[in-house]
Amino acid sequence: MTSLTVIHLNGPINSGKTTIGRALAQRLPDARFIDGDDHDAPDDTPFDVQWAIALARLVKEIAQARERHLVIAYPIGDAEFDRLRAACDARDARLFVVTLAPPEAIAASDRGTRALTDWERQRIAEMYREGYAARAFSDCFVDTSKASADACAQEIARSAQSPNV
Repeated sequence: MTSLTVIHLNGPINSGKTTIGRALAQRLPDARFIDGDDHDAPDDTPFDVQWAIALARLVKEIAQARERHLVIAYPIGDAEFDRLRAACDARDARLFVVTLAPPEAIAASDRGTRALTDWERQRIAEMYREGYAARAFSDCFVDTSKASADACAQEIARSAQSPNV
């Protein structure tokens, strides 16, 4: 199997995970982007069930990946990190976690073409309180309010390929 690097983009809602993840996957050789929100669970499924389905899908994708790079966008906590770490260890893949951490006021604002719902704004506040923008297991943090998505992707690619990481 190909040597695999999994770059996991963590962060609260509206931190730029999907936009930056797509830009990053285009920048890296032999890369594929996976949006963790694309889990196929019905919208009315309870969140804990959606999260379990999404995580199981990500673990399966890591196990079956043929690319050199997987770029995953999905907010995670310690338990999810442990599952992803185990999945990467099982196939001797490198896991590099990037936490996207714009200031909360920026994440809670309408960015680009995305208009947030009231529920999303409330969930963003919860996610900041729950530490999604400050995970200790992160290999690096990126304030996505300071640069374009492409510039953030370039910074992440450089950090992920650095021998000091």
